[in-house]
Amino acid sequence: MADFELKLKMLPFVLGMLVITSCVHEAGHAWAAWRLGDRSAQIRRRTNPFSPSHVSLLFTIILPSLMMLFFGLMLGGARPVQVRTALGPRRMALVAAAGPAGNLLVGGLSMALLAGLVHADVLIASLQFDQYYVFALQAVMLNFVLAALNLIPIPPFDGSRIVALLLPDRLRQVYYGFSIPFIVLLALVFLIAYLGFKDEFIAAYTEVLHLVDHGVRALLSLVRHPS
Repeated sequence: MADFELKLKMLPFVLGMLVITSCVHEAGHAWAAWRLGDRSAQIRRRTNPFSPSHVSLLFTIILPSLMMLFFGLMLGGARPVQVRTALGPRRMALVAAAGPAGNLLVGGLSMALLAGLVHADVLIASLQFDQYYVFALQAVMLNFVLAALNLIPIPPFDGSRIVALLLPDRLRQVYYGFSIPFIVLLALVFLIAYLGFKDEFIAAYTEVLHLVDHGVRALLSLVRHPS
């Protein structure tokens, strides 16, 4: 019960960040597509990161919340932007890269904000003594995890559009056709890894959390001891 209550307290922090970073991710795709030639009305609407059209009730809210409450991990995303593939593989690769770039941008800004909150004594930079600092740290970490996952070079992840640059046209279409099998296989691998190697999984998760903590402390050091 105590563990569930802890996850319930953490949920608003991480879910709030998921909504923000997912919307910026999709707006990044739309902005890049608009700049590169896709001038459709729906692309123009999606360039706004505050547009509610980015949010999917199932994949942005419900499923990520259930994952957090029952597994202690959160993954999810916004409603995908539909870009005209007529832009060509090179421009599509740039459109794809803009999504993870948005996650990294939000991650960097939120890390700076967290360092500012610690500097203002709103939070204490301690993994042991400030529960809300840990919650905020996990929210910040989500940005970098999503950026890395989206760069996996298999469909439908953004990394597949970058790999597609190296493929001939016919093979590229076959490659994209495996989107559903790939995502099902990846979900199974993720589930098996989590259930079969839970301790190792948690250790890796904790290591990434410590890396983000070091980043916040480095920014804090710059603020407190400018050169």
